[in-house]
Amino acid sequence: MTFKATVLYPNDEDATFNMEYYLSTHMPLVHDNWSQSGLQGWEVIKLSPGLDGSKPQYSVQATLIFNSADDFAKCAQSSSAAKIFGDIPNFSNKSPVIVGGDVIKASSY
Repeated sequence: MTFKATVLYPNDEDATFNMEYYLSTHMPLVHDNWSQSGLQGWEVIKLSPGLDGSKPQYSVQATLIFNSADDFAKCAQSSSAAKIFGDIPNFSNKSPVIVGGDVIKASSY
């Protein structure tokens, strides 16, 4: 069963986020270190204001796709995790919120 981990970066008033660094350095770091351990793919979404125009609670969402929750756990507990999580201050001054779960059903377009 596919497992997706969602990484959300807070959009607080004092939050900073360097998207160029994130896409050119951080996400390749994640890919290079975790693809051998079960990372199947990823996507990055710049979050938009709500339908009412309100500021979103989070500015950026990254979705990491794994074959299983066990694969994600292996990556999150691996020696490379310290390198990946230690890179966060290079592009954001906020700690991300990480949630995840098994995909129950999906459609293709």
